[in-house]
Amino acid sequence: MHKPKLIILDEPTGGLDPLMQQTFFKLLREENEKGATVFMSSHILSEVEKLCDRVAIIKEGKTIALESIMTLKEKNHKRVHLELNTGIDAGVFKLSGITDVEIDGKSCSFLYAGNINGLMKLLSTMDLKNVSLGEPELEEIFYHYYEKEE
Repeated sequence: MHKPKLIILDEPTGGLDPLMQQTFFKLLREENEKGATVFMSSHILSEVEKLCDRVAIIKEGKTIALESIMTLKEKNHKRVHLELNTGIDAGVFKLSGITDVEIDGKSCSFLYAGNINGLMKLLSTMDLKNVSLGEPELEEIFYHYYEKEE
């Protein structure tokens, strides 16, 4: 390859086996480190997350979000997983900002967007065995933007 300043790729890993994908990403990182801008279109969000610094979410030809991946993850939702010592009352999760509640016996998970203090107040009323808070997957954020636009 010559020394391009811009590399434009559309679904570049389609049909590549995992080993070739790793080699391909290594080559792209090397070109990026040499100063090339890599512009990639992909529906495989885990690849975008591995390779890109910024992401644009496009819906019906319009950019609806343009952020660094880190900012996109930080300013949006938190993924919350709970394990309780007792059963779970689904009615407890009516707090504004809680979405995508999934309950399985004494465990549940959901997305939360909002002031973390409100969530902590809610959690303090529960008989918790374990709690984990983390960043949602890029794919979850993507779907959130699409739902928000509808």
